[in-house]
Amino acid sequence: MQSDKPFKTIDEQIHILKDERNLTINNVEAAKDILQRYGYYEIINGYKTPFLIDPNDDDKGYKETASFEHIFDLYKLDRDIRKDLLESLEYFEQTFKQALAYSVAKLISDDQSRYTATSHYNTGKTHHGRHGHGVFNDRDRLLRKFNKLINSNKQPFKHYREDHHNIPPWIMIKGMTFGEVIYWYRLSKPEIRLHVISELLGIDSTILRALNSDFKISQMIGDLLGLYLSYRNLTAHGGRVYNHRSEIYKLRWLPLIYPNAINASRQEFNKGNYRSSLGVVMRTLKIFDNPEPFTNLEIWLQIHLKQYLKQHKEDKEFLLEAMELDNIHIKFNLD
Repeated sequence: MQSDKPFKTIDEQIHILKDERNLTINNVEAAKDILQRYGYYEIINGYKTPFLIDPNDDDKGYKETASFEHIFDLYKLDRDIRKDLLESLEYFEQTFKQALAYSVAKLISDDQSRYTATSHYNTGKTHHGRHGHGVFNDRDRLLRKFNKLINSNKQPFKHYREDHHNIPPWIMIKGMTFGEVIYWYRLSKPEIRLHVISELLGIDSTILRALNSDFKISQMIGDLLGLYLSYRNLTAHGGRVYNHRSEIYKLRWLPLIYPNAINASRQEFNKGNYRSSLGVVMRTLKIFDNPEPFTNLEIWLQIHLKQYLKQHKEDKEFLLEAMELDNIHIKFNLD
């Protein structure tokens, strides 16, 4: 069967852009090199929409003011933003891992035979194996991960097993992805989860327990972990970030976020705004006790946006809207 997106040579790609769709290309040879290195799909398909006459019909061509170089600049800006966000989420991930490992060691034990015991974890969801073979739950999956790391010949697990005869939680957690650690957190008993939240927010656990019901703090942390993980995966796989919205991990209307962290109205929220954008990720990172993830993202976003706007100042409002970084709701200043 013939594909509706057949292979095109670099020269054919240039012809389509320049001659069929009237895109200005100031340096054709440089554009060919760029397409060869980074790909038509990544640059053009990924970032063309703001430059098209009709975003729903490529064949109507590009706006008179559009150029290949401008599209490539937006691609590079998004690449910088992706690196900024990934770095900040890695800082948060490390803080979250430390909070969980510390809470498990303090409230259960640092002994692997004790903190990996089935009784300390909820079962979670039930799953069926492929082709109907076997039934297992989320707890089974978590305990298998523990066991795999305990018996691993990779470092530092082998060293701790052979020299210390124990792998404490702060070592165990080093072999786990952000998603796996979130599973560990979610399957843990309420007292563990509450202690983790206490560590993350810098709030005494007794006070937190009293506030949790009214302010829905546990739900807030659960929502934010899902949103951060979705962006962590997006950035790690080279996805477009600047105008991304998560359809699955939208935040709920929770009092410590709205309007405390994000000054959005309920009407705007109900329209789907200020729930899962880059601006929401940045602003909610400020809720936590560790300021580095927020500060790092805010500073580098400002630096890279200001650099971009020196060449394309007309894009300011478009970008701030795409990222939901307007001064009213998110308090982000490019002046």
